[in-house]
Amino acid sequence: MSQNSVESSQVIIPQSIISILTEDYVGGFRFDATALRLLSNKAGVEIDKNMQSALKQQMFRRNDDVYFLLDVVADAETRKEIADFADALLDEYGCFEIPELYALYADRLNAKCIGGAADFEKFYERIGNRDVRCVAAPQIGNRIARYSNGNVWGTLNKIALKIIVVINTEFGGVVSEEDLHKKFRAFSADLLAKIVKNRLDGYLFRVEINGIVCYQTRDMLGLPDDFSEMLSNTLCRLDDLALVPNEENLHTALSLALGVNFKSEYNIPNQAAYRRLVEIFYKADPLRAWKSGVFGEAAR
Repeated sequence: MSQNSVESSQVIIPQSIISILTEDYVGGFRFDATALRLLSNKAGVEIDKNMQSALKQQMFRRNDDVYFLLDVVADAETRKEIADFADALLDEYGCFEIPELYALYADRLNAKCIGGAADFEKFYERIGNRDVRCVAAPQIGNRIARYSNGNVWGTLNKIALKIIVVINTEFGGVVSEEDLHKKFRAFSADLLAKIVKNRLDGYLFRVEINGIVCYQTRDMLGLPDDFSEMLSNTLCRLDDLALVPNEENLHTALSLALGVNFKSEYNIPNQAAYRRLVEIFYKADPLRAWKSGVFGEAAR
């Protein structure tokens, strides 16, 4: 910005207009007839359609059609940092989660302009360097910034593979939810959990260890090598006794077979994880599936 004017599309915007917008419209400016007339009177300048267009190009438009000068939203250094850091995340992961980037810079943005992650998303689209699209990830809804020619789940699949490598090589097969979030700084704990559930189900398990939520590889659960056989034999025994293989009966029988409280010993945090573990390790006939809390025979 020069001292006396801002030039855009060969239209010179007088500094008087910039100064008034900066000082008198900290809450934003709407390009309606009344606001334009007041601004024109204050600045002593006629604001025609060409100047309106040039002004809009210099400003950030929020979803509610309120406009702000970029310098009012955040200083040039902060804008550059946001764009550069977003580029680094795109280089590393191919995408990032909008609210996570917002959380890192929220305290350096004008709260009168940016009231939340939705406003920040529009602001990032205005100042970003890359050709990206901000979209809701299919099936899960988290707001993701990704390359325009990319595919959300294709990118998240690659991140799932990175998660596996990191957990095995850097954390020895088990990592706390907090540490995984720190490692994958571009994504919330919520989105990481969804990636694990949708793309790593059966390989990673969400467990609780000493009250801390962790992700643990199947090999690190510590189940006996013959657990699949033990599970099959336990289910056969329940059938022989004419006992329904519901969640409670099966858990009791497994605990007796193992000599420990199954869920407590192996840090199984909830019924969903317990049912999934049983599904994965059951490899015998007949085919079984959970239905209404019973792990019963299923049609092929």
